[in-house]
Amino acid sequence: MGTVIAFVPASGGLGSSTLAAAVAVRAAAASRSSVLVDLDPWGGPKDVLLGLEQEPGWRWPQLSEVAGIVDGQGLADELPMACGVPVLTSPGAAVAPAGDPWRIDRFDAWVDTVPDIVAGLADAHEVTVLDLPRDDRVLASVAVLVDAVVVLVGAHVPQLAAAAAVVPELRRLLGGLREPALRSWDEHALLPIEPWVVLRGNRVEHDLEKLVIDQLDAPVVATIGDDRRLLAELNEGLPPGARGRGAVVRAADELLLRLVAQAVAA
Repeated sequence: MGTVIAFVPASGGLGSSTLAAAVAVRAAAASRSSVLVDLDPWGGPKDVLLGLEQEPGWRWPQLSEVAGIVDGQGLADELPMACGVPVLTSPGAAVAPAGDPWRIDRFDAWVDTVPDIVAGLADAHEVTVLDLPRDDRVLASVAVLVDAVVVLVGAHVPQLAAAAAVVPELRRLLGGLREPALRSWDEHALLPIEPWVVLRGNRVEHDLEKLVIDQLDAPVVATIGDDRRLLAELNEGLPPGARGRGAVVRAADELLLRLVAQAVAA
C-alpha cells in the first residue's frame, strides 16, 4: 500500500481542499502515482476546483453499490484526470441527484463504502490524498488507513481558538480509533500519528508560529500566505500546483518531502 495523507481544516475558508489538490498534483509532477479522493460532502465539488466540470468519468454516484475492496487501478482508469491525477469527487450533498450516495439520507451507507474504496486506491498508488471534512464519522472510516494527517490552521484569533478545540479532539479520535486495530492490522501501518499543522495567514511571525506549536503541541510544517497568482490560475481553470510555483506549491512540496522522510524512518 502507498502513502495516505489526509487534510482536515480546523475552521472554514482556509484552503484545505486547495492544498490537498496541490499535493496530489505535485506528487504526479514528481513521477509518483497519486490520486485525490474527495470525502467532504459539505464542501464544494472538486470538479470545479480542478477544472473538471466538463470532463467525462466516474464520480461517487457510480460507486454506490460497491461491496469489498475495489480494484484501485481499474477504478482510477474510470476517473476524470487533472494533471495526471485521477480525482474521485461528487456534487455537494445539497444538490446531489437522487442516486448520489452523498445525499444526506444516504450518508451512513456512503461512509460504509469509503474504507474499501480508499484501500483499493491506496494499493494502486504511491500517494493517496484525502480531502476530509470536520466530521468524526468520515475520519473514523479512514483512521486505520492514513499515514499522516494535516490540519489547516488560520492565524486570526477566532481561527486559533477553533484549532485549540479541533486538534486535541483529532488526536484523541485518531488514538482511540487506531489503537484497538493494532491487534488485527499490520503494526507498521498503524504507527502512532501526530497531526501536522499548516499555518495559514499573511506575514506569520516566528512568535506566532512558536505559540501555535506550544498551544497545539503539534509541529508547524509549513505556512501559507495569500497567493494572488494561485487565484488567477484557478480562474483560468488550472488545478492547484499545475504551474509549480507559489506558496501553496512550496507547502505541498514540503509535505511530500516529510512523507518520504517518514516512510524511510519507518
